[in-house]
Amino acid sequence: MALSYTRLLCRRNLGVNGFRGFYTSKNLAVSTSNAALEKVAVHENHDEKNMRLKRPMSPHLTIYQVQITTLLSISHRATGIILSGYAATIGLSTLFMPGGMPCMIEAVHALCLPAVAIAVGKIALAFPVAFHFCNGIRHLAWDLGVFLSIKDVYTTGYAMVLAAAALSVVLAIL
Repeated sequence: MALSYTRLLCRRNLGVNGFRGFYTSKNLAVSTSNAALEKVAVHENHDEKNMRLKRPMSPHLTIYQVQITTLLSISHRATGIILSGYAATIGLSTLFMPGGMPCMIEAVHALCLPAVAIAVGKIALAFPVAFHFCNGIRHLAWDLGVFLSIKDVYTTGYAMVLAAAALSVVLAIL
């Protein structure tokens, strides 16, 4: 495959039009001269071809109603990414900061922020941990074959969000 692309790129000054062979189904390797390339019609992309042939557009995310199961699944992945960012930040800060985490905590105290701002910040930092933890327990219950009906999935979803909110407040208080 790489050899075919290399040959395609190395043929007599294909120019920008030569790159269209990468994303169209038309074979450009059959033409042997620049004059033949100039006579080739402009290639249409996939959407243009479907519109020309009057094919219906496939339904996408825009036709579906937003469901809690979808939102919780996306949120679980997002909180996992946030937690890996926490781990990287804490690890790199202990490596490169002279005083480590205690120095960072003292720097936050030196800002003299109001108590409400610190509480909101603590809850914002604790919520991804609590959400990922609670949703992980929910997934473990599913692995055991429990709460798999649609009604139970929605009930455990709402209960998990409430438990994560409560747990994040408890973690922020600590």
